[in-house]
Amino acid sequence: MELYFWSMLVGGTNDEEIVRLLKLGDTAAYDLLYERYWKKLYVHVSNRIRDEEASKDIVQNVFINIWERKETLVIHTSLEQFLMGSAKFQVLNYFRSEKADGQVLDYTLRKFDEASVSIHELSDYLDLEKLIEVEIEQLPEKMRHAYLLKHAHHSTSEIAEKLNLAEQTVSNHISEAMRRIRKRLGEKFPERLIN
Repeated sequence: MELYFWSMLVGGTNDEEIVRLLKLGDTAAYDLLYERYWKKLYVHVSNRIRDEEASKDIVQNVFINIWERKETLVIHTSLEQFLMGSAKFQVLNYFRSEKADGQVLDYTLRKFDEASVSIHELSDYLDLEKLIEVEIEQLPEKMRHAYLLKHAHHSTSEIAEKLNLAEQTVSNHISEAMRRIRKRLGEKFPERLIN
């Protein structure tokens, strides 16, 4: 078995072949998938939640779900995009289960749920997330930092201290960031207008 795995690794087995073999229950293909994508998924997830153990658990859940669904696995994108999308959904579930104490995060998740009710395709989800990421990157620096720190569970007073701003200024930055993001999402996805 080990020789088979290494021959697949050295032989440069492509992702389509890995998926085909996975559907047949091939454990060496699963091991190769894990070897090829674990670190990339871990870095992606840990950049979002900044918790080493939770990041490892989330990535592990992605791979467990793949194995459990191997016979019915349908992938319409590249394998890497599929895995990244699965990881993003697991991160969202993590934030839901942690019942994060920041009102802004709760509000964002609630509005995301409302906007995503009719999103069935992973590509739509990825488009939505990419749009949000672009909008966050376009925010003025202090506003962006305040918004991201709030999502990382920092209190308004902690953010004010870190950014050397008044608490009211921090609150204003967060409110304005949310308004801008909602406006852009409303323009891009008018059928899912977020109020």
